[in-house]
Amino acid sequence: MKRSTVELEITLEIEDHVRAIAEGENCSIESILQEGLALLFGGDSLVEHQLDRLNGCTDEQLWALIHQRLTRAQDERMRELLDRGSKGTLTEQEHAELKYIVDLVDRQMLLRSRALALLQERGHDIDHYLNATSEAD
Repeated sequence: MKRSTVELEITLEIEDHVRAIAEGENCSIESILQEGLALLFGGDSLVEHQLDRLNGCTDEQLWALIHQRLTRAQDERMRELLDRGSKGTLTEQEHAELKYIVDLVDRQMLLRSRALALLQERGHDIDHYLNATSEAD
Protein backbone atom coordinates (compact mmCIF):
# COMPACT_ATOMS: atom_id res chain seq x y z
CA MET A 1 0.00 0.00 0.00
CA LYS A 2 1.40 3.40 -0.97
CA ARG A 3 1.79 5.95 1.77
CA SER A 4 1.86 9.71 1.89
CA THR A 5 2.91 12.17 4.57
CA VAL A 6 0.40 14.89 5.39
CA GLU A 7 0.57 17.70 7.93
CA LEU A 8 -2.71 17.87 9.84
CA GLU A 9 -3.83 20.63 12.18
CA ILE A 10 -6.20 19.43 14.93
CA THR A 11 -7.67 21.01 18.03
CA LEU A 12 -5.97 20.51 21.39
CA GLU A 13 -9.08 18.69 22.61
CA ILE A 14 -8.80 16.11 19.84
CA GLU A 15 -5.06 15.78 20.42
CA ASP A 16 -5.62 15.14 24.14
CA HIS A 17 -8.27 12.54 23.38
CA VAL A 18 -6.13 10.77 20.78
CA ARG A 19 -3.07 10.92 23.05
CA ALA A 20 -5.04 9.29 25.89
CA ILE A 21 -6.20 6.50 23.60
CA ALA A 22 -2.69 5.98 22.25
CA GLU A 23 -1.25 5.76 25.76
CA GLY A 24 -3.99 3.35 26.80
CA GLU A 25 -3.26 1.10 23.83
CA ASN A 26 0.52 1.59 24.09
CA CYS A 27 0.86 2.82 20.52
CA SER A 28 1.61 6.03 18.66
CA ILE A 29 -0.75 8.92 18.07
CA GLU A 30 -0.13 8.46 14.36
CA SER A 31 -1.37 4.86 14.44
CA ILE A 32 -4.56 5.88 16.28
CA LEU A 33 -5.24 8.62 13.71
CA GLN A 34 -4.46 6.25 10.82
CA GLU A 35 -6.84 3.64 12.21
CA GLY A 36 -9.54 6.24 12.72
CA LEU A 37 -9.19 7.52 9.18
CA ALA A 38 -9.06 3.99 7.81
CA LEU A 39 -12.24 3.18 9.71
CA LEU A 40 -13.95 6.19 8.18
CA PHE A 41 -12.77 5.50 4.64
CA GLY A 42 -11.85 1.80 4.65
CA GLY A 43 -13.73 -1.24 3.48
CA ASP A 44 -15.27 -4.27 5.15
CA SER A 45 -11.93 -5.93 5.95
CA LEU A 46 -11.06 -2.95 8.12
CA VAL A 47 -14.35 -3.23 10.00
CA GLU A 48 -13.63 -6.91 10.62
CA HIS A 49 -10.19 -5.94 11.94
CA GLN A 50 -11.75 -3.32 14.22
CA LEU A 51 -14.30 -5.84 15.49
CA ASP A 52 -11.48 -8.26 16.33
CA ARG A 53 -9.49 -5.54 18.08
CA LEU A 54 -12.37 -4.83 20.44
CA ASN A 55 -11.45 -7.99 22.37
CA GLY A 56 -8.35 -6.20 23.67
CA CYS A 57 -10.18 -3.05 24.75
CA THR A 58 -10.84 -2.22 28.37
CA ASP A 59 -14.41 -1.95 29.60
CA GLU A 60 -14.01 1.85 29.71
CA GLN A 61 -12.92 1.92 26.07
CA LEU A 62 -15.89 -0.24 25.08
CA TRP A 63 -18.32 2.05 26.93
CA ALA A 64 -16.75 5.06 25.20
CA LEU A 65 -17.26 3.38 21.83
CA ILE A 66 -20.88 2.59 22.68
CA HIS A 67 -21.57 6.25 23.42
CA GLN A 68 -19.83 7.52 20.27
CA ARG A 69 -22.22 9.20 17.85
CA LEU A 70 -22.11 11.31 14.73
CA THR A 71 -21.03 14.88 15.25
CA ARG A 72 -23.85 17.40 15.37
CA ALA A 73 -22.83 18.70 11.94
CA GLN A 74 -22.84 15.17 10.46
CA ASP A 75 -26.24 14.41 11.98
CA GLU A 76 -27.74 17.66 10.72
CA ARG A 77 -26.27 17.12 7.27
CA MET A 78 -27.57 13.55 7.15
CA ARG A 79 -31.08 14.72 8.07
CA GLU A 80 -30.93 17.46 5.44
CA LEU A 81 -29.78 15.02 2.77
CA LEU A 82 -32.41 12.44 3.76
CA ASP A 83 -35.09 15.12 3.52
CA ARG A 84 -33.88 16.27 0.11
CA GLY A 85 -33.55 12.65 -1.00
CA SER A 86 -37.16 11.93 -0.09
CA LYS A 87 -38.11 14.83 -2.36
CA GLY A 88 -35.90 13.49 -5.14
CA THR A 89 -33.68 16.56 -5.28
CA LEU A 90 -30.25 15.10 -4.42
CA THR A 91 -27.35 15.74 -6.75
CA GLU A 92 -24.93 12.91 -7.51
CA GLN A 93 -22.39 14.46 -5.14
CA GLU A 94 -24.98 14.77 -2.36
CA HIS A 95 -26.04 11.16 -2.90
CA ALA A 96 -22.40 10.08 -2.46
CA GLU A 97 -22.13 12.22 0.68
CA LEU A 98 -25.29 10.66 2.11
CA LYS A 99 -23.99 7.17 1.32
CA TYR A 100 -20.74 8.00 3.14
CA ILE A 101 -22.59 9.16 6.27
CA VAL A 102 -24.94 6.16 6.24
CA ASP A 103 -21.95 3.82 5.85
CA LEU A 104 -20.32 5.55 8.82
CA VAL A 105 -23.47 5.02 10.90
CA ASP A 106 -23.56 1.36 9.85
CA ARG A 107 -19.93 0.84 10.90
CA GLN A 108 -20.56 2.57 14.22
CA MET A 109 -23.58 0.33 14.80
CA LEU A 110 -21.58 -2.83 14.10
CA LEU A 111 -18.81 -1.78 16.46
CA ARG A 112 -21.31 -0.67 19.10
CA SER A 113 -23.15 -4.00 18.91
CA ARG A 114 -19.94 -5.99 19.28
CA ALA A 115 -18.85 -3.78 22.19
CA LEU A 116 -22.18 -4.40 23.95
CA ALA A 117 -21.82 -8.15 23.42
CA LEU A 118 -18.30 -8.09 24.87
CA LEU A 119 -19.43 -6.10 27.89
CA GLN A 120 -22.24 -8.57 28.48
CA GLU A 121 -19.75 -11.46 28.27
CA ARG A 122 -17.66 -9.61 30.88
CA GLY A 123 -20.61 -9.51 33.28
CA HIS A 124 -22.10 -6.06 32.67
CA ASP A 125 -25.88 -5.63 32.81
CA ILE A 126 -26.50 -4.67 29.20
CA ASP A 127 -30.29 -5.07 29.49
CA HIS A 128 -30.30 -2.34 32.15
CA TYR A 129 -28.26 -0.07 29.86
CA LEU A 130 -30.54 -0.73 26.88
CA ASN A 131 -33.70 -0.12 28.92
CA ALA A 132 -32.30 3.10 30.37
CA THR A 133 -31.32 4.26 26.88
CA SER A 134 -34.76 3.54 25.41
CA GLU A 135 -36.48 5.34 28.29
CA ALA A 136 -34.31 8.43 27.70
CA ASP A 137 -35.37 8.58 24.03
